[in-house]
Amino acid sequence: MYFVYQFNKTEDPKGLTAALWHHKIAHQVVFNKGHNELWIMDPSQLPAVEQLMSIWKDDPDLLQSVKRAQPTSSAMSSNQRLFSQFALAPVTTGLLLLTVLVAVITQLGSDLTMVGYFSISPFDIKNGHIYFYNSIEVFNKGEYWRFFSPALLHFSVLHIVFNTLWVWDIGSKLERILGSIVWSIGVILIAVSSNVLQYQISGYPLFGGLSGVVYGLIGFAWLMPILNTRWPTIISKQLMVFFVVWLGIGYTPFPEMLGLGSIANTAHTIGLLSGLLLGMIYWFVTKRRLS
Repeated sequence: MYFVYQFNKTEDPKGLTAALWHHKIAHQVVFNKGHNELWIMDPSQLPAVEQLMSIWKDDPDLLQSVKRAQPTSSAMSSNQRLFSQFALAPVTTGLLLLTVLVAVITQLGSDLTMVGYFSISPFDIKNGHIYFYNSIEVFNKGEYWRFFSPALLHFSVLHIVFNTLWVWDIGSKLERILGSIVWSIGVILIAVSSNVLQYQISGYPLFGGLSGVVYGLIGFAWLMPILNTRWPTIISKQLMVFFVVWLGIGYTPFPEMLGLGSIANTAHTIGLLSGLLLGMIYWFVTKRRLS
């Protein structure tokens, strides 16, 4: 649940709540310390709530006309809603567009020449052997983007569809709550830490994907409502269990038996741990404001 507004004692929330239900905005009015409070389930609906509240405050009767006019413009409002979703999460949108572009450029990993521009280390294949640099050598060469860019690489349609859908579903919600700058810093830290440790442990540069970022976002989004009850629940307990179980399955031969190929398990694990750590840091830094 996400706190939105505290009503004055003279304000009747009935008209507003009727309009919210009409627009399919799940919410609850809670009586707390002598005042009614408005809480919503999905923070991504906050812009629509604020618009309706503005109308309600100016003239509650106007909400009735808004409700009557809504069905006649459903197609237009659907398109507007889609673009507004992109506008509210511009960095998430940009990251996914860049990921798709890299998938096209690299032909989903089949063009090794192009993959070499995004892998954590440049590499060369000669006589059946692959030659590459270690992390310190990559850093000394000044190719700092390589510590992030493997997150953009994907090697199958299933791989990129799974990752981009989860990044959009979770990441866009977090970006609206945290703001684009804080969200961007978090994603960079998760991607870099998971990529570098995956490389250090595996010793092999041909890996990639947003999976580490996905696990980081999941860890952060799952932990925050536990640390602060005013945070919206984005990740349910059942979904968290699913991802943890899938993380464990990744360490078995089962994914390869399904034709999913080898999984960068270290990147997933480090991504999850990074997200949990960032959640604790964010809560500690902002607990006064959130309390």
